[in-house]
Amino acid sequence: MILRLRPVSVDLVVRLGLGMTAASLLAYALLDIESAPQLAALLIALAGACYLAVWAAPSWMFSLGLAMTVFSGNADAIGLPISPDRILVVAGVGSMVLGLPGYEKRRSLVFRPLHAVLAATAAVGTVSAFAAGTLADQLAMFALLDRLGLVPFLVFTLAPLVFSTKQDRNNLLVVLVGTGAYLGITALLEGTGNAQLAWPRYIGNPGYGSHFGRARGPLAEPGGFGMAMYACAVASAIAFVTWETRRSKRVAAAVALLCMVGTIFTLTRAVWLATAVATVMALLATQRTRRVLLPIGMAATVALLAALTFVPGFADAVSERSSDQRPLWDRFNTNRAALAMIREHPLTGVGWYSFEEEAPEYMEVSDSYPLTGVGIPVHNVPLGHAAELGLVGATLWLVGLGLAVGAAVLRPGYEELDPWRLGMVALFIHFAVIASFAPLGYAFGNLMLWTWAGITAMTHTSRPLTPEELAAR
Repeated sequence: MILRLRPVSVDLVVRLGLGMTAASLLAYALLDIESAPQLAALLIALAGACYLAVWAAPSWMFSLGLAMTVFSGNADAIGLPISPDRILVVAGVGSMVLGLPGYEKRRSLVFRPLHAVLAATAAVGTVSAFAAGTLADQLAMFALLDRLGLVPFLVFTLAPLVFSTKQDRNNLLVVLVGTGAYLGITALLEGTGNAQLAWPRYIGNPGYGSHFGRARGPLAEPGGFGMAMYACAVASAIAFVTWETRRSKRVAAAVALLCMVGTIFTLTRAVWLATAVATVMALLATQRTRRVLLPIGMAATVALLAALTFVPGFADAVSERSSDQRPLWDRFNTNRAALAMIREHPLTGVGWYSFEEEAPEYMEVSDSYPLTGVGIPVHNVPLGHAAELGLVGATLWLVGLGLAVGAAVLRPGYEELDPWRLGMVALFIHFAVIASFAPLGYAFGNLMLWTWAGITAMTHTSRPLTPEELAAR
């Protein structure tokens, strides 16, 4: 059950009411709310979040918040003044801070050097944005929160407390399997030329988002959509292994297959490469999974051949996409500009979220390819961070990511987390490959990686409460 009805004190009701009122006023002041229906939607969302904060376990709010990030950046297209994920994550944090009835603390955080590195990375990014004058820019702020990772860093830190029990982790799997079913069906509709049947309606709007004609999903961008589907496929595979009933296993397997097929329809080479490499490397990691590598490879081949044969126009689209040189030229040019920025500003970079504005001054004509890519971000995450934050900021980000993934994969932990560690291998490799070819401004992909890392690293970043500590609560 999601809801657990318990008595609530009058004091708690008053505090929640005051908190919701303050949040409403703040949101109204900061957001571009232009109509009464938008304000009403915000108030309803805040009221719902407060209700969940009281009665639901934080794992539900964090899980639903993660799922809702597939709409991040597009909330206005469905009539919402703010993306629901922000409200849900804040409600989850509030539930834990206030010690509301839905939260039962079973572990305590153990702060490690990696937490200091993450805090330093966040500080460098914030100071860089302030110095560059981009801190007040809404897009720059959201990039700071999602792309650099202030929100993912926070969730990574809290994940051992939020998902401390098997039931809490199962809540996350339930939400991700459901999300995967939605994303996979959407990709199938788009890939077969039925985007107009997908929801939200902007998915079928050629003038909205980028790369219409490829599977873009609610993210309205094929690269981020492919990343989200692969993450849900990994979660569904873990659900298949850990769930007990035959029916639930069949559902999880079907969703995993649907999401993997869906990645084909993104027509994004980075997604194809990342999916193939991450899946093979993860399956090679253990003796047990090596046995299924060949059957999975054969199934993937059959699915690809079926799509090429039976989906009208798909083979032509794959051929056209595979031979398209423009994206390669864009990457060559933006990478060269980023390297030029690093040479000129090695320590501080040009400032957070300033690459696109500063890039024209650093671009040079090449004898080997045309000058393209003006007005787009650098399609390499470490290089982009180095160009904007300098080598100091980029190094901190890389070290923090390495320590977090190392703690998640290499540190000894509970046996029941072994499947999650294998999933961590797949998610990290997929993330690393795409990060080499895309700017990775996708809220879902970043938050998913850090949430998963926080869960699998819990034996390193937290400890169980002692019986005395539990009795004292």
